[in-house]
Amino acid sequence: MAVPVPVAYITHYPELYGANRSLLDLMLELRDRGAVRPHVLLPREGDLVQALQREDIAHAVVPFRPWMSERHYSGRLHHRIRQYWQQERQARERAAANRAILPALVERVRGWQVQLLHANSAVVGVAPALKAATGLPLVWHIREMPERQYLLHLDAGTRAYGRALRRADRIIAISQAVREDILRYTGPGAKVTVVYNGVLRAARYAELARDLGARWSATVPFTFLQVGLIHPSKGQVEAVEALALLRRQGHPVRLVIVGDGRDSALRQRIAELGVDDVVDLKGFVKDPFPLFRGAHALLMCSRNEAMGRVTVEGMACGLPVVGHASGGTLELVNDGVNGLLYPGGAEALAERMARLVTDGGLARRLGSEAARNAAGRFSVERYADEVHDVYRAVLSDAR
Repeated sequence: MAVPVPVAYITHYPELYGANRSLLDLMLELRDRGAVRPHVLLPREGDLVQALQREDIAHAVVPFRPWMSERHYSGRLHHRIRQYWQQERQARERAAANRAILPALVERVRGWQVQLLHANSAVVGVAPALKAATGLPLVWHIREMPERQYLLHLDAGTRAYGRALRRADRIIAISQAVREDILRYTGPGAKVTVVYNGVLRAARYAELARDLGARWSATVPFTFLQVGLIHPSKGQVEAVEALALLRRQGHPVRLVIVGDGRDSALRQRIAELGVDDVVDLKGFVKDPFPLFRGAHALLMCSRNEAMGRVTVEGMACGLPVVGHASGGTLELVNDGVNGLLYPGGAEALAERMARLVTDGGLARRLGSEAARNAAGRFSVERYADEVHDVYRAVLSDAR
């Protein structure tokens, strides 16, 4: 029997949001197969630490810092110049903090006798330095398009980011859209493998498939669901504007928005449009599946979404998806087959939403195909197989 490979997973935050949920699924599946002995480095305490403790996975909290940041400017020119230099200073301070913390990371990795490093996000800027200091092979799992998707600033610059990515022994991209974004920085020679996230285990897909028809017994009001971080790039304001258009047309609809984040502009727009009575802001919800079961369609309005774990979760529950025609959403939603795609803004979105509201048969057919498609493409078992293949190739090359 093969000996499990000790792997150090490095994640950039401690909450159990999408990237860490995918990471936890991967580690547990590979550990339970006897393929990997996981260890986790993370920058602070949080829900992930509690999950690791429950699963008896070795971990260490070491306060390394991100090498990307959100930058905001306001006021007059001299205010903006001052803000720029303050943010540049903060970036230098983060880089200095990472240099200072590197020996502690090296010590922990060597103490675990790790054979492979796995960085879980583009934001983990300590990964190249840790690889250089330990001589260990690095698999860099890129789960986002940092500039396009989250409007992040690359503190070290685009060239340094590209050089760092090229130093990885293998890059995993979670979609073709992410792969293309990576190649913008690295050039064509980077070793990039596309591995779509595994979202649920095969048994869970089968369980959900048994309950697909219940929602269609009552479709008034027709309920749209939007799940994810509240952020300007995620399109919650656009969804509210589209809902207001449907209401003015006389359609009995409501919108449930799940997630936390920057919600002041969203709340203001809801009040301006007078749709407080049909928009329900749930905040962060640990288990969204009861809300999936209570909805009739899922909205994915994010621009340049890397892949969309929540898109697959909604599909698995039999929800047709109305998605923006950009980024990784184009790889998940086949227009007219398992959902509807829209270009542009609120008017185009409202038109697709109205199709589902007025044609229950279409909505049901799209939802059934969405569930079948999700189960066939996005299982945790398939995901773990493909990541394990990457590990074996990298370790073979290293030997």
